Amino acid sequence: MRRALGAMRRARRPLRRLWPLGRLACATAAVFASATVLALLVPGASAETARQVFGGARVPSAQAPAPIGSYAKGCLAGGIALAETAPGWQAMRLSRNRNWGHPEMIAFIERLSTDAQVIGWPRIYVGDISQPRGGPMLTGHRSHQIGLDADIWMRRPGEEVLSRSAR
Repeated sequence: MRRALGAMRRARRPLRRLWPLGRLACATAAVFASATVLALLVPGASAETARQVFGGARVPSAQAPAPIGSYAKGCLAGGIALAETAPGWQAMRLSRNRNWGHPEMIAFIERLSTDAQVIGWPRIYVGDISQPRGGPMLTGHRSHQIGLDADIWMRRPGEEVLSRSAR
């Protein structure tokens, strides 16, 4: 256990120097790194630890919005939720709680839905974006960890608005 804790402390030192977001981003990344290091270095720790930590979060962190890490190995600080339903889109698979993203991604989806309506497409359907704090998901995607990518479903124009249970 001491070896794992020492490795986590050493891993955080270079992060403080490299990231312009300073200690706040470092603290968020440390949670991700800690869960990953714990799973790799501590005997008996499950490889699912990081997935459980991030998959269990129901709300975003109270930080300035920032993607931390990479699409497949990172987390999301200060994510915001995409509304479940709006005139130009519907979020899909609501039970997964994966309609969270970086504010720029949410703004992009809003612009895309408006542009789609201008060319005659009544709505888009938005699948997974990210979890409230990003990170590895319990099931599915290896990416989508920093809130900057989204699954967009294009269904034929003229289809009805889907009910909550149909999504």
